[in-house]
Amino acid sequence: MALFEKAEVKIVTKSPVHIGGVEQKKTRFEFIIHGNYLYPISEDRLAEFLSKENLIFDYCAQLENKANLFNLADFLRSKAFILNESLLLKLSSGKRIYLNHNASLMQDYRPYIRDGFGMPYIPGTSIKGVIRTAILYNLLKELKESSYEDFEVNFERRIVEDIEQKKSKRDFSAWLNKEYFEGFKLLGKEKSPYTDWLKMLKISDAYPDGEIQTSIIPINILKREENWKYKEEYSGKKTTIWTECIPENVTFRFEVLWERSFLSEFKKQHYRFKMPENLNATFECINRWAQDLINFEKEFLATNAMKKWYENNVCNFRIGFGSGMISTTILMLLSESLRKKIRNYAGLDRGETIAPKSRRVFQRDSLLTPLGWCLITVDGTRH
Repeated sequence: MALFEKAEVKIVTKSPVHIGGVEQKKTRFEFIIHGNYLYPISEDRLAEFLSKENLIFDYCAQLENKANLFNLADFLRSKAFILNESLLLKLSSGKRIYLNHNASLMQDYRPYIRDGFGMPYIPGTSIKGVIRTAILYNLLKELKESSYEDFEVNFERRIVEDIEQKKSKRDFSAWLNKEYFEGFKLLGKEKSPYTDWLKMLKISDAYPDGEIQTSIIPINILKREENWKYKEEYSGKKTTIWTECIPENVTFRFEVLWERSFLSEFKKQHYRFKMPENLNATFECINRWAQDLINFEKEFLATNAMKKWYENNVCNFRIGFGSGMISTTILMLLSESLRKKIRNYAGLDRGETIAPKSRRVFQRDSLLTPLGWCLITVDGTRH
């Protein structure tokens, strides 16, 4: 048997995808809107421009005087500069982002992660995190279906104990990761990230086919109560999170490597569950998890028009901002009452309301779209 298995994988976005980087938010200090585009301003280019125009003192004075109300576009206009495409591309080092909606009231936005060359991509660590959740979900689902008593004793009751003991969010259910992934002894080390059996799975960063145009969209929070409604600010306006996203129908590609060298040793030490032994089994885990997730969302949206999106789109992978608690945990396996306890303890205490009760959505005209959905397929496998 070959020591490793390698596959080329394709991801096609089916709904807007956002993955954030180090910069969680950009404000009016850092961008200018002109026409249908937003221009993220380069600090170096702006400093060079202000120095050349002898405006550094005025800029600093207004910045100090207006504080959070400072607006770079207004400052430049007050100095008689015409904000045309030529000037803005100069200040942004040639970068601009398409605005999907009227963003005249936007005060800040979440930028999409980029590499050192300014290229949007999907980090391999983010992809692996989704796969890790899918595998764990399948392992626990198998335990639940084969012996609900074992599932209740070894899983549900221990979660309740974490809540009763008031474990910190960091330590909450930390035993789950240690027991299902790191509970091995290898080369003298045990129960550490070094002995995590998913070290066998190596995933490269995913890059798009050619150049792509990201867009900034308004994301709202849809809540299921007696009637469907949006979360609102004190002003009565919808809570809006402006977010830079990869739009629909963009293709990314990455490579997956499955190393078999330690597989037999890991299997020998963990007899309680059957871990996937190759890439095909791994992708089967992803498909089963995604299908259960889609069914869960359809049931949640039974009386909402967004259910049609799930009926009309084929997808099997969810990633990034807006995926929600259900997509990033194994909460689908738990009873509604236990999901409420976890939500009220680890998140916001919402009492007896359904858990989770809200979804982040993108509304385009009258159509609602969930976030983060993709279609993932294996282009080819070789040994």
